[in-house]
Amino acid sequence: MSKVSVVLPVYNVERYLSACLDSILGQTLEDIEVIAVDDCSPDRCGEILDDYAAKDSRIQVIHLQENRRQGYGRNRGMERATGDYIYFLDSDDMIESEALRELTDLADDENLDAVFFDSRDIFESEELRKVYQPPFELRRGTYRDGVYEGKDLLDAFMRQNEWTCYPQRILWRRSFLLKEGILYPEGTEHEDEYFAFAGILAARRVKYVPKQYFLLRVRPNSVMTSRPAPKNFHGYLMNFYYMNQFLAQRGLNTHGAQTNVLRMLERVLTLYQTMREEDLESMFVKEPDRTVYNCFMSCILAQDLLYRIDEEVLEQIRDSREVFIYGARPTGERFCEKLERRQDIVIGGMIAQFPEDAGRIVRGRRVQILDEVRIPEDAVVVAAVKVMYWEETRKMMEEKRIRCVYHRKL
Repeated sequence: MSKVSVVLPVYNVERYLSACLDSILGQTLEDIEVIAVDDCSPDRCGEILDDYAAKDSRIQVIHLQENRRQGYGRNRGMERATGDYIYFLDSDDMIESEALRELTDLADDENLDAVFFDSRDIFESEELRKVYQPPFELRRGTYRDGVYEGKDLLDAFMRQNEWTCYPQRILWRRSFLLKEGILYPEGTEHEDEYFAFAGILAARRVKYVPKQYFLLRVRPNSVMTSRPAPKNFHGYLMNFYYMNQFLAQRGLNTHGAQTNVLRMLERVLTLYQTMREEDLESMFVKEPDRTVYNCFMSCILAQDLLYRIDEEVLEQIRDSREVFIYGARPTGERFCEKLERRQDIVIGGMIAQFPEDAGRIVRGRRVQILDEVRIPEDAVVVAAVKVMYWEETRKMMEEKRIRCVYHRKL
């Protein structure tokens, strides 16, 4: 048995693999095992792994005969692991040399199921630095220096908009994962979304340490920097399904859990809007994937059939010079789409309901925050937001003396 089992799924990263392996083998904690899963990589990754394994007995290599994606590889690595703790690293990234010793010492001292920590970005080019910013190198929120129950730490992360599912930013106690039966979904993208979500909610004792142990390589053509494709839609929809299943089985209904599930649904709806003309159905062949897809499409069809612009709202906005839509999430986007079909209404712009939406492009319009947009006196704002946000919206519009109407059928 080792102190830590490092599980390393490997695919098409021969340029970066040696640096990754060197960062693991160079840990100040020597009592580790590395379980590298060669996911039928088309380059020299398999050879590089075998060369390293021949020189260091701490490395085990599993060569898969066909490409099965990261979730499958991580699960096979967990099956082989013997360490007290388990750490998942991606094969193009690295980890600071003192990370595993300090993290396991902390987990031992405080009997933790998991330790959450931060990362530092390494950009391959200045161009990437300008156009892509991974979230939360170092969290800026306020957290107590103590042990949390997992669901409470998730609440704290979500309330401060600092939750990420990166498996490379979490050390897990292996016996905890085995006892709770936490596994990665297989055969889909974004499998870490479910795994981290289920893991933190099941954990009794967790802690967050604001240290940048993980070194995230930001490079072209990675999962993070590639353009969305139908496989991403499939991944997010299946994660939404698995998350709901987990909450139902565990009887959980916390703020952090529900917020995370809703955000997953927003991703699904956003991707569907941009990809609805593509062959999405072909991604959903096996069960339960096909049933999940059919249920989703039934809801979309029902929405298209039942959703109508409120006649009362139309009456109030017809004579306005232009209409500004407050709400840039799927609700506001759907309303904008319906309104665009009318010849008697001019859409002046989209206004952000949430600050993080500012600057996004929604249906060809750049989203602005309310404090920066000038609303003409003869224009009107339509609040295309959920009912739960009406009261705070009403107060804000009254303070700014902006004429606002509320769409009752959203």
